[in-house]
Amino acid sequence: MLGRSQKISNSSPECSSTADPEQIKKLLTSPEGQALIKLLQADGGAGLRAASAAIQGGDMDGAKAALSPLLAGTEAETLTRKLEEQL
Repeated sequence: MLGRSQKISNSSPECSSTADPEQIKKLLTSPEGQALIKLLQADGGAGLRAASAAIQGGDMDGAKAALSPLLAGTEAETLTRKLEEQL
């Protein structure tokens, strides 16, 4: 879980942003955030659990590998782009 103010970023520098808990809540409760959560739960939450375990163990590559099949489609790409624009 994210702390008070932690760095959130992916591989591209334009997506780097410091997000506070209110920003995160706003993103997750937006229509795009809800749709993305639904996509991430498509496998019954197994990918999210695996990614969470990997992150807790400090394995960011493992977390990316666990989520990549769930985020591979154009719908996920469109949703993440819209969420990035809201940051």
